[in-house]
Amino acid sequence: MANRTLSSADRVVGLRCEGLDQPRLLECPNPRFSWKIDSERRGAAQVAYQLRIRLLCEEGEWLADSGRIDSERSQWVRLEGVTLEPKRAYLWQVRIWNEAGELTEWSELARLDTGLMGLAWPAAWISDGKEVAVGEAPPARYFSKAFELPQKAIRATIYLSAFGVVQPWLNGDRIDDDYLSPGWPDYRKRVFYQSYELTEKLRVGRNVVGLVLGDGWYSGTLFLDHQYGPTPKVSAFIEIELEDGSIQTVVTGREWSWQEGPIRENGIYRGEAYDARLEDASWTDPAAAPGDTIPVTLEADSEVPFMARLSPPVRRIEELRPVEVRSAPDGSVIYDLGQNMVGWVRLKARAEAGQEIGLRFAEMLESDGSLHTANLRSAKATASYVAKGGGELETWEPTFTFFGFRYVELSGVEDPLPDAITGIVVHTDLQRTGTFECSNPLLNQLFSNTLWGQKGNFLELPTDCPQRDERLGWTGDAQVFCHTALYNMDAGVFYRQWLAAVRDSFKEGPEGGFGSVAPVTGFAHGSAGWADAGAIVPWVAWLHTGDRSLLVENFDAVCDWIELMRESAPEGIRISKEGWGDWLAPWHAPKEAPTPYPLIATAYYAYSTQIAVWMAEELGHDQVAAEYGQLLAEVKAAFQREYVDTDGKIRSDEQTAYLLALAFDLVAEEQREKMVEHLVKAFEAKDNHLATGFIGTPLLAPVLSQVGKTDLAYEVVQKETYPGWLYSVKNGATTIWERWDSWTPEQGFNPGGMNSFNHYAYGAVVGWLYDTVAGLKPDPAFPGWKRFRIEPEIGGGLRYASASLETPYGLAVSVWKRSEDGVRGEIRIPPNARAQVSLPAVSVEGVRIEGTPLDRFEGPENVRCESGRVSFDLAAGSYRYEILV
Repeated sequence: MANRTLSSADRVVGLRCEGLDQPRLLECPNPRFSWKIDSERRGAAQVAYQLRIRLLCEEGEWLADSGRIDSERSQWVRLEGVTLEPKRAYLWQVRIWNEAGELTEWSELARLDTGLMGLAWPAAWISDGKEVAVGEAPPARYFSKAFELPQKAIRATIYLSAFGVVQPWLNGDRIDDDYLSPGWPDYRKRVFYQSYELTEKLRVGRNVVGLVLGDGWYSGTLFLDHQYGPTPKVSAFIEIELEDGSIQTVVTGREWSWQEGPIRENGIYRGEAYDARLEDASWTDPAAAPGDTIPVTLEADSEVPFMARLSPPVRRIEELRPVEVRSAPDGSVIYDLGQNMVGWVRLKARAEAGQEIGLRFAEMLESDGSLHTANLRSAKATASYVAKGGGELETWEPTFTFFGFRYVELSGVEDPLPDAITGIVVHTDLQRTGTFECSNPLLNQLFSNTLWGQKGNFLELPTDCPQRDERLGWTGDAQVFCHTALYNMDAGVFYRQWLAAVRDSFKEGPEGGFGSVAPVTGFAHGSAGWADAGAIVPWVAWLHTGDRSLLVENFDAVCDWIELMRESAPEGIRISKEGWGDWLAPWHAPKEAPTPYPLIATAYYAYSTQIAVWMAEELGHDQVAAEYGQLLAEVKAAFQREYVDTDGKIRSDEQTAYLLALAFDLVAEEQREKMVEHLVKAFEAKDNHLATGFIGTPLLAPVLSQVGKTDLAYEVVQKETYPGWLYSVKNGATTIWERWDSWTPEQGFNPGGMNSFNHYAYGAVVGWLYDTVAGLKPDPAFPGWKRFRIEPEIGGGLRYASASLETPYGLAVSVWKRSEDGVRGEIRIPPNARAQVSLPAVSVEGVRIEGTPLDRFEGPENVRCESGRVSFDLAAGSYRYEILV
C-alpha cells in the first residue's frame, strides 16, 4: 500500500498556519500547520502526508521537505528540521495519501510571514506632545514623513505599534482596511504591533507615509474614568528590500512632523466629529508641496514588551439598509435598520459648506418615537459631519469609534437623499462556522439574536455590551458564552489573544486572582465565575480547536489561581469578599440573587481545580494532576458537608445551586437521583420558568439534559412568558438583552441604568441547541473535532432541527425531521474525522441507513443498544437514516 502512487481525486484545501489563514506575524520559529481534505467519498481519510516550505523569493528551492510521513494528523502539525527566520515571507503546501493509497496533487501554495521574533524595535515613539484630559475627546493627530526610494522595491513591509489606535497611509491612500489597529492589550503589561505589505504601493522617487493616531482604548476615557495614559503615541518602521539587495529603513523619529486634520473629536465612548473642510489631499501626496506641520515630540521607549497581534483585525463586515424611515416633530429623521447592530453608518449628503449634520444612535425608541438613550449612561453615541460644500455628493464614515444601535437620528439635512444612511456592521473578522434552524420560528430568532449579539460584542475582544460607557472584557460573560461562541465563529485565535490579557489581569494576594474585566480597567479580582474564566475559556477553546498552546500558555496561571483559592479556603469552602454572584437573576436586584455567594465560589473552586487536573494530565504534569486530584476530592467533600442534606437537597434550594452541583459533579452518586428531584421541584415552584442569572442560566438546559430531563429543558427554553429566553423574542428583540425584563409591555424600560439590549451572556443556551437539540457535540477525548458525537435529543414539539458546523476537518451536519412512521435524518462527517452516533431508538432493528437495516449496512462499527438509544461509530461521509416507530 505504501508504494502505490495512484492519483486521487481528493484535494487538500483550507491550509492554515497557527490557526490562521495567511498569517502575517508569526513569532514561533517552528510553527504548526493544518489542512483539510475535500472529498465526497465515504470513509475518506488520510494515512500519510508530505509538507514542504520555501522562501517566497526563492522559487523551486525548498527550504524543508518532510517527505512522506505516515500519519493521519492534519491539524497542528510541525515540520521537523525547519527554523523560520524573523521578518521573512514563506510559501508552503501539502499533499496527502488517502486510505486507498492514492496520492493527491499538491495543494495550492499558502503564504505565511514571520514577525520580529524578539528582534529589537528600531523606531522611536512619537506624539503631539499633548496630554488628553479624562473625559476629553480631542482631535486625531496626522503624522507624516517623506522619503526617497532610489530604485524599485522587491519587498517592503511596514511594522507599526501604538498606545492608541492608528490608521496608516502611503502616497495618498490608506494602506489597509483594518480598523482600531493594532488593538487593545493590557497596556500595563504589553503593546501590540501589526504589519502590512507595501511593495506594490511604493514608487521610485518621492514617497510619503502617514499615520493617523486616535485615542482608542489608551487615552480615551473608559468606564469609571479609567485612562491608561494621557498621551497617545505611535511608533513604526518600514523595511524595504531594493533591487540591488540593499535594505532601506524608514523609522519614526524627530524627522517626522504632525498636523491636525478633519477628525476634530474622537473617542470610543465619545463618538466622532469630522470637518470635511479641513481635508487635505496633499497630506500624503508625494507630488504636492509640503504644508504647514509641527515637529513631533519624542517619547520615552516603551517599558512593556511588544506582542505581535494574533487575532484577525476589526473590519467592515456587512451593510444594512433601513427598513423604515420616519420624520420627527423637530425636523430630524429617524432610520430603523431593523436589527440591533454594532459599527457605524455611511452618511451620504449634499450640503452647503459649513453645514453641520448630526447623527445620534440608540437601540430602542421611546413610546413617542424618540430615541431611548437613558441606557447609554455617559456614552455620547453621537457623530457629526461638517460639509465641505460645492454641490458634490459627500460620503463619510467614522474612523476611531463605534456604536451599538438599531435606530439612527439624522439632523441638519432638510431633504435627505434616499440612501442617506447605510448601516456598516463592524466586528473582528472571524469566519462564521455554525448554523442552526428548527421548526420553531421563535427559537430561530433566538439563534439569530445570539449570533448578532456575538457579532456586536466580538469587536477586538469579548465585551459585555457595545453601546453604553462600558464595552469591557468582562470575564464572567466570556466564560459562560465561549462554548456557544466557538460554534458560531472560528474564534480560537481570538480567545488565545484575549487570554494574554486575562493572564495579565492576575493579581497576587488574598484579594487577588484573575480580573473581572480583561484588559484591566479597574473592578474586583477573584470574583467566582468571573475569575474562573482564566481556567474555563482555555479549556473550552482547546476542546473546540485542539490548539494545545491554549493549555501550555495558561496552565501556570491556572495553577496560580488554584493556589490563591486554596489559601482562602482552608476548610474547602471558599471564603472571600462578595463577587457578582448569580448576576441579574429575575425578581432580584444586582448582587442580591438568592443563591449564596460562598456556595457559588466553592462550586467554581472545584470546577477550576477539575480543569487544572485535566490540563495537567494532558500536559504530562502527573504530580500536579495527583495533587490537585486530591484537592478536588477535599473541595467536593466540603461542598457536600456544607450545603447538601442527606436527601440531596441543597440548603438554598435554588435552581442555580442545583445546577452548579450537578454540572460540576459535586454530588455523591447515591444522592444524585434525589437531587434531580429537588431540581425539578425548584422549576415547578416557578411554573417551569427559569429563576437563574448569569451563573445559573448557561448551565440550565445542558444539566437538565445531562440528568435525563431534556423534556423539561425544552419546556423551560421555549417559555414565551417572563422570565425566559423567548419573552424578549416575543417583544421584538433582535439581540440578547442584559436583563430578562429589560423592557416589558406593562412597565416599559427597566428603570436601572444598567440595561443593555445587546448582551450575549444569556445567549449561551444556543450551545445546547447545537449540541443537544441538533446533536453536534465535541468529544472531550478527541479535542478539535477529530472524533465527535452526533446525539440529537428529539422532542420539544419540534418537527425538525438542523445544525451545521465547519470543523477543523470540514463540514459536519446533523439534521432530523419527524415523519409519519418515525424520524428521518441526515448526517455528514468530514473527511479524516469520525463520529459516534447515538439515536433515540429502542432497538437496532428500528434504525436504517440509506434504507438498509443498520446491522446490514456496511460501515457502522461498535453497534450497541442501551438506555433507549442505538449507538454506533461512523467514518467520514454523508448518510441518511431512519428511526422507525
